[in-house]
Amino acid sequence: MSKNEEVRVAFDLEAHLGRVRSFDGLRFEVRTETTVRCDGCVYPILSVHSRAPAAKTLLVLAGVHGDEIAGLLAVPEILEAWISERVRLVVITPVNPTGASRGSRGNVDGQDINRDFVRFATPEARVVRDVFESVRPDFVISLHEGPQQGTFLFTNQRVDRALGVALCAELAVGGTVLAEKDYFGRQLRPAGLATASTLTGAAWKLWALAFRSQASIVYSQERGVPEIVLESSWRNPDMAARVRPHVDLVAAVARRM
Repeated sequence: MSKNEEVRVAFDLEAHLGRVRSFDGLRFEVRTETTVRCDGCVYPILSVHSRAPAAKTLLVLAGVHGDEIAGLLAVPEILEAWISERVRLVVITPVNPTGASRGSRGNVDGQDINRDFVRFATPEARVVRDVFESVRPDFVISLHEGPQQGTFLFTNQRVDRALGVALCAELAVGGTVLAEKDYFGRQLRPAGLATASTLTGAAWKLWALAFRSQASIVYSQERGVPEIVLESSWRNPDMAARVRPHVDLVAAVARRM
């Protein structure tokens, strides 16, 4: 079964939207940030905000690529498990509803939203930008999947390496299998941790200047905000095991903020 075929079988966008909306109440406020049209349907991009006042804010992005569904499936579990009184949780889901509805990486126009954090040509990237600027997060987690064996964390230069090492160790204790290599084939030491170097940062800047294209992880870095992109493996046939690291990482970061 291909990646896209698996997504169409496993993910129900309408059920996801209904489940997320059901959290609107005493603990969370659920907002419709905007709507996008696809195949004769209108789909919302939702944001979920924990109501308890808190000094710090954690922003979680789910479903930036519509065919990477583990992060989307993790959202209800993240909300169910949320207990922090020191950190405000804000979740945007699905960032790319038309991609989620079609089981595709890009949006209705085939654009990769996670390359649109310079020009903001897509409504989806503009929603992320607007929520980011509104809530002023202290930390960002973007939930993704990749073809590598195992799970890894890709961090920007604002994430302390010691924190990344500790988070990987905690994920492993929780049962997550950490990747020995990332999807570029680079050896990860320790397993599960891919840190952005000074060279990486310079490459990001050149790419943005040359192509006016960059990912949310760079947008966050430019604003002094640490971001972790969690990459679970879509090769894993055990969906619960694919979802687990997304839920565990959000809780682990919140405890350390």
